[in-house]
Amino acid sequence: MKFRVTVAGVGPGGESYILPVVREAVAAADVLVGGHRALSPFFAMGKEVLPVTADLAGLAEQLKVLSREKKVVVLVSGDPGFYSLLTYLRRHFSAEELEVIPGVSSVQVAFARLAEPWQDAVFFSTHGREGTDILNDLLLPGKKAVLTDKVWNPGRIAQAMLDCGARDSVVALCRSLTNADEKICLTKLSELAGTDVGDCVMVIIDE
Repeated sequence: MKFRVTVAGVGPGGESYILPVVREAVAAADVLVGGHRALSPFFAMGKEVLPVTADLAGLAEQLKVLSREKKVVVLVSGDPGFYSLLTYLRRHFSAEELEVIPGVSSVQVAFARLAEPWQDAVFFSTHGREGTDILNDLLLPGKKAVLTDKVWNPGRIAQAMLDCGARDSVVALCRSLTNADEKICLTKLSELAGTDVGDCVMVIIDE
């Protein structure tokens, strides 16, 4: 019997933000696939585990083989539809071969913490990308949320925007959302420029 591969979002980090439907899928699974952070809340369940590393070569074939006889759940941070492994899997699986269970994304939480509607915001990620390819879009007015990384950190993004004539907009740096060390820092682009701050959700409010 062939099973669909389930791709489920485990939320932004705090275990209380893992949706019950995701926990149900995990309980019914034979094999859990994912990175360490996504898998860690479920290690005690004793499931068969397939860790995902930076080398994705062969992963799709492994999942195809496993799903012939076993229920496989691929766990991803946040929501599967937002900059996750789902993008890669859709190159190798049809929609009918996958079941996708949404999760709470860090961007949703960031806007909630700021009490800001986000239906009119635009979203970017610098992970694995050359940050200059999103710079023109970042200069447009309106709300933006950027998933930053260690290379294109908020300080570097702020400096690049200001160098291109951006207004000195209000910025919120949202780190470790839903975890015990969660921190929200309200600042401006000019106060960030040139600093080395790190991974976070960077919300730019230019209205």
